[in-house]
This record gives sequence, C-alpha cells and structure tokens, in this order.
Amino acid sequence: MLTVMRIHRWDPRRDGPVTEAALRQKVESCGYEVCTFAWPAGTVVPAQTQERERVDAVVTGIVKVTLDGESAILTAGDMVYVPRGAVRRVEVVGAATAHCLDAIYAH
Repeated sequence: MLTVMRIHRWDPRRDGPVTEAALRQKVESCGYEVCTFAWPAGTVVPAQTQERERVDAVVTGIVKVTLDGESAILTAGDMVYVPRGAVRRVEVVGAATAHCLDAIYAH
C-alpha cells in the first residue's frame, strides 16, 4: 500500500498558542477519540499495520513518524493522519519526553 503522508502544521497566527487543550479540541472536532500519553526520549514504537484510521499529534517534544517508508519530523502542534492499513513506526528523536495525543477515528 502506498500512503502519501498528510501532515497538518500548527499555525500560531491562525490557531493561537499550542496547548494540549487546543490541540485536543482540533483533533476531536474532526471526529477522533483522543488519548494522551508521554514517550520518554529514545522510545521506538516498532512498525505496525494500523487497523483503524488515526491521528498522531505532538504537544511537546520531537517525534519521527514513518508511514509506509516515508518519514517526517513532528514538533509541537504537528498532526499526522494515519490511514487504515498503513504501516506506522514512531520514534522519539529529541532529548526530552514527547507528550502526544493518539486519536482513533470514532465514526
């Protein structure tokens, strides 16, 4: 399966300051159920095929997300859309813990 990575970058002029509450509201308004978690620096989530559509969003920290072999670096406020069936790998590449939102499409 070929996935084109779709990333939404936070725009403080349009979206205001990046906060967990603001990012959560943005993700939930698109129909996703959101969970909050923290990954320590150096964490690697091995590649897995995704059974449901999801969004990964970064509140703080630096995360490298790879979808079907294409990688991108995400920082505070960035969201990546992960389609069902995509192979996803996540790695915390910064020196700090990454606080993130993990959201599953609810509809």
